[in-house]
Amino acid sequence: MTTSSENPFFSDTSQPQGPPDTFIPPPALESAADYDEDSSSFGGTDSSGDASSSGELESLRQGYLSRRILELLPELLAEPAFRIGQRGDLRKRDVFLTGALPVWAGALPNVRFRYGGTGVSPNLYSAVVAPPASGKSALRHARKYGRPSSSTSSGGTSPESRTSPKSGASLESGAYPEGRASPQGSSTGQEGPEEEPPGRERPGVRAGRRQLFLAADSSAAALKRRLEEIPHGVIFETEFQALSRALGSSWGSFTDVLLKGLQNEAIRMSRSSKGAVTIPHPAPSIALAGTPAALGGFMSGSGSTPGTGNGLFSRFLFYRFDREFEWSPQFRSPQSESTQSEGPQSEGPQSEDLQSGERRGSLEESLRGAGQKFREARRQLGARETPLWVSVPGALQEAHTRAFRSLTKKWREDESVPRSMQASLTRAGLQAVKIAVVLRGVRLADSGVPPASTQSIELGPEDMEAGIRLSLTYLLHAIEVGARLQGDDGPQDTCLQEKALQEKAGSQAKLNERKRDLTERQREYLEALPEEPFSTAEAKDLASGFGASKRGVQRWLKSWRKAGLLRKPKRGMWAKRRPERKDSPRTEGLPGAESVISVIDGIPALAGGRAP
Repeated sequence: MTTSSENPFFSDTSQPQGPPDTFIPPPALESAADYDEDSSSFGGTDSSGDASSSGELESLRQGYLSRRILELLPELLAEPAFRIGQRGDLRKRDVFLTGALPVWAGALPNVRFRYGGTGVSPNLYSAVVAPPASGKSALRHARKYGRPSSSTSSGGTSPESRTSPKSGASLESGAYPEGRASPQGSSTGQEGPEEEPPGRERPGVRAGRRQLFLAADSSAAALKRRLEEIPHGVIFETEFQALSRALGSSWGSFTDVLLKGLQNEAIRMSRSSKGAVTIPHPAPSIALAGTPAALGGFMSGSGSTPGTGNGLFSRFLFYRFDREFEWSPQFRSPQSESTQSEGPQSEGPQSEDLQSGERRGSLEESLRGAGQKFREARRQLGARETPLWVSVPGALQEAHTRAFRSLTKKWREDESVPRSMQASLTRAGLQAVKIAVVLRGVRLADSGVPPASTQSIELGPEDMEAGIRLSLTYLLHAIEVGARLQGDDGPQDTCLQEKALQEKAGSQAKLNERKRDLTERQREYLEALPEEPFSTAEAKDLASGFGASKRGVQRWLKSWRKAGLLRKPKRGMWAKRRPERKDSPRTEGLPGAESVISVIDGIPALAGGRAP
């Protein structure tokens, strides 16, 4: 790992330092007017060598998680991801990692960090959006981290077959024995032995064990009851319908719980038996998958609009891909399962996966070993009397601030970015630190969780760099998902979404059809405009040569933008719309996408990294 003394990016010692358990919040994104020259250039040339190469940039535009991200992952994530990738389907590898982050967040009760002056838990929401039969079922591998080992079953009954007396939810868990107190002060925490004898059961808890996974298809009352008992549980579903069905019903409308949950805002309720009940710090995580058609139903399940203006939308890390229509072998020999060397390689830009030294064992063995460390981390952290605080060093705070301030400035200057996407950018800053803290927790689990007396630990540079890269990559996916959702975000945003879709499916024939609606003089003027981006002043200077007034040209530009013949890369600038090539990147033409890519491209190498 590269230390602060070895990396010139850490040479600025003027960053104020706080107590070890405090995080000095970065300047608010909205106050980026004091943007200095150095930060405004963030996102250009000083990259880690990952996205700076044309191959890595192409990979990013095609929606893959980059090689650099994989180099920065802790071993308990990198090892199974490596094996899934070696099977030849890198989409499945990315799907697995997208689901694994929220699951690991569920293994970190009593872990907090400060962001914006508030104590925050690292819980995460993620959603994989892909067509049917496209490989999104690889999400199920992430669930295996939290499955109980045979030694944790009680009474010889499989945990998967047992249900909670009240909620009926499966007790599949990476369960840990009851500690002295519930992780975030829930009402069920009390003194208890390491494992209670069979026959003694507390309400909602069987044989002294807590569940990890929460049922998505639950009533609002049942979900709140489970969160009261286990505030950091994980909703894990491979189909959006399981959650949208509950959200759309009168008995299961708990959208407010999901909205408050990511921000760890207190949930208050009143019960006839207990009176007023408060969940002071709910921290649920969510890992979902589903088809694009089902996503709209999930987002609007509670009656809200299914667009980017929906409050749920900005809270999710999205990973979207289209089906690569090809057949993969479904029968593997034990040897090929062990070596992961057989099977066709993906035709994507990252088909050459990371290589390392000798690796033995299968994917199942890798996940089984990681699951043991998962359960131990959850047990030890759940038994703590006080939270384990993760502090963020000043240099890492600065890296975070520069990245998101730079992107905010770029989006503010780009009039084509829908206003409703601003919430996704703002929350991406929070998600970057949440991901970084989860990765730090995974490393702790691999090396052994600190003793209960430890009050704080420090975030590592590899964690923050991976967190920023991942959150911005997921933001790139959110841009595409948002463009495909037919949301009612106002006339301007809806128009922009429709134009983004038109450009994505654009062709020379469609552009020619639009041009036929122009007069001959307008077509000649349009052809005379520069091929490279041009300013409004440059467009007006050409007006006299075509017998048009400057005011008339201004009207032409605006109407042609609505018709999809022109686009606005940034304020005061125009560019001709080009037909999409057959091999064009998925992100081409999507409002705000190139700005995200440029910022990712310029993230400095905060840590040395290593191939998994």
